[in-house]
Amino acid sequence: MTQRGASSSVAAEDARLILLAPFVAAGARAAEVTDMAPEMGILGGLTYTGSALNGTLVEDDTTIAERRVSRHDLNLAVEFSPAERVAITLAVPITLLWRFSFPEARTMVVDPITGTGTYLADDTTAEATAITAAGLQGVWLGAAVAPFSEQYAASDTITWRLDGAIRTPSAKRNLWTAPSGRRGAAPGGWGFRLAGAFSTDLGAGEPYLTAEYLRESKVSVDVVEDGVTWATDLPLHPASVLGATGGVEIVALDRPDTGTRFAVDLSLGAAYRTWEDIATGVYLPNVLDSARSIPVTAGDSVSGTVGVALDLHVDAHVRLRSGATLEVRTPYRPEHLYEVRTATDTYVIGWTFEVTGVASFAPDQN
Repeated sequence: MTQRGASSSVAAEDARLILLAPFVAAGARAAEVTDMAPEMGILGGLTYTGSALNGTLVEDDTTIAERRVSRHDLNLAVEFSPAERVAITLAVPITLLWRFSFPEARTMVVDPITGTGTYLADDTTAEATAITAAGLQGVWLGAAVAPFSEQYAASDTITWRLDGAIRTPSAKRNLWTAPSGRRGAAPGGWGFRLAGAFSTDLGAGEPYLTAEYLRESKVSVDVVEDGVTWATDLPLHPASVLGATGGVEIVALDRPDTGTRFAVDLSLGAAYRTWEDIATGVYLPNVLDSARSIPVTAGDSVSGTVGVALDLHVDAHVRLRSGATLEVRTPYRPEHLYEVRTATDTYVIGWTFEVTGVASFAPDQN
């Protein structure tokens, strides 16, 4: 049920619902990414995810601003299995705080030659700026199936989990507008997610592979900031993400009689983030007001991630997980109107903590 890999930035990554009362739970024989709720049971949890991006913005090889992006998310998710190999999923991701800041940023002025904005014509430092956002990203509703599973069939030597989900839109409360003086954290439009996870149990190690496609739809937004309406029904198209992660869970302790298990998860991932049409002024420290009535295009980029996590099953019902990631991204232009790019020194440090519960309401067959 946990989503690993692409989503990072965007989306971030899904999780499970809070601890559940210890009913009768089924044991799992697969890596965490392919786990399913037990038949007539629930798998759910609560996950906190944080990240910190550091880097610089450059124009013609001149640094025009530091860039700091910090984010704190809380994700509540649960899945119910009405029948073996099938689950209905629900996830509610909430951004506690999303902050874009640009220390030591230069002031943008109109270039007298080109007529466009530039940070190079004036080397004075602008007043420190920061953009913050918070709130519900949307509600994900979906389904999952396990066509092959080592848990359900002894003849299966590999476990599959296939997911599909749809996220509700938020045209009034999103990152691109602040009608009440505060920005939301939602991308804006409908979201569609397709994902697959594959793993096999080799005893001391459980290798796995995940792949995910997150598609963002177009949305029309009224761009409002500081009580000023800059645009009405501005057509935007947030970025979509395609990513994959491969890794291995190295099992250090496994006691089937008590359900206790401890593993170290090592992973490598890569993701492609598409271009996007957005409202100006979010990804840059200061911009020209003349561009606020039109969509601006942010370029596409590729990222690579390395991660490590500790995974503990306290017993058959309660699981804990904590991990960290390091991500690097290729440079791109945050807004096509200006010759400004993110620099190669950009990196993202991420961390997560997850609490999961597993429970079954089926009668005990023993």
